[in-house]
Amino acid sequence: MNFTLKPIAVAILVATTQLTGVANAQAPEPLSESVALPALTATNTPIPVKAPEAWIIYDDITYTPVVDAVSRHLDAARKAFDAKDNKKAAAEMHAVANELKLQAARADKEGRSQVDADKAIMAADTKFAQDIAKRMNASALKVSSAAKAIESGKITKRADLDKAIDKATRADMEHRWLLADVTTWYPVSEEPQRHFTNAVEAYAKKDYKAAAADIHKATSYLRLEAGRAIGETKQELESSVVQLDTLAASVEKGAVKEVQSITNVFAKANHALALEHRSKAVESWLRKEYNKTGYELKAAAHGLESAAGWVGGEVKAGASATVADTRALGDKLASGATWTRDEVAKGFESLGNSINALGDKIGSTKKASPAGL
Repeated sequence: MNFTLKPIAVAILVATTQLTGVANAQAPEPLSESVALPALTATNTPIPVKAPEAWIIYDDITYTPVVDAVSRHLDAARKAFDAKDNKKAAAEMHAVANELKLQAARADKEGRSQVDADKAIMAADTKFAQDIAKRMNASALKVSSAAKAIESGKITKRADLDKAIDKATRADMEHRWLLADVTTWYPVSEEPQRHFTNAVEAYAKKDYKAAAADIHKATSYLRLEAGRAIGETKQELESSVVQLDTLAASVEKGAVKEVQSITNVFAKANHALALEHRSKAVESWLRKEYNKTGYELKAAAHGLESAAGWVGGEVKAGASATVADTRALGDKLASGATWTRDEVAKGFESLGNSINALGDKIGSTKKASPAGL
């Protein structure tokens, strides 16, 4: 039987089963420790990390990085609007709507694809895919309406444009991240920590506005990752988003008196990212997408290292070996090098244990589930 799980189906499978037992049923057949397995993808060009192309800023507090087709067209639309080029602005907004429709069609197609799994998983998969498709289509409708309003001259101010593409619409648009390719999300996977570091530096200089801006930028990535997550990892990311928004407001007012109050929130956010990327690594493994598994593991290692760095001391030292080992394993899987099942299983277990140990130190109740490889 040719067994293939679609991305959304695997996400549901991981979230609803906590990977206990099911992973063994869906993963590749067990092999001896001495057997080396090449990744399915041939040697790949490494995907570099980088900063986003630009930023879209709403109401001076909500940031969206320009990293994909939707955000590029949206950024171009806003720039054209500011330049009084309504024709180009409307055309770019229509392009945004078309991209969102394509994402909706893709989500709907994956939800309807035949999957060799039980009916419960099929039902959950279809429902989730339909929800994503519904959100994308609703966003596309809002954006199309805004484009028409620009063309007709009904929208003349940036505030009116932001009102047309309101917070609820932007939140729905962020769910497109679930379907984002590794070449879209991985390059910016280290950006949250970079902005956290910049925020602490600005805070030390008492440049509270700059510190708050960097916190908002970091938060934008957690919002996108929350749109890609499911279950407890989604809850953890969403909780961090709320904490970061609250922190940014307090920092900007100069109301935060101790830097540790800032770094504690950053540690929890990085921990949430580590949990989410490890969960996604398991999903990719179940789909036999070993290249993607490697990048998810590398991102999880970065999240663990970053969180441990904010805690410092023994926690930072204790996580260092796991971080190095996970990155090495991730590089093997991502590049198409040779690896063994035993090596991968131990890597997932070690990473999960380290993430959970860190979580205990920072007061997190969320745990990395046993991978069961």
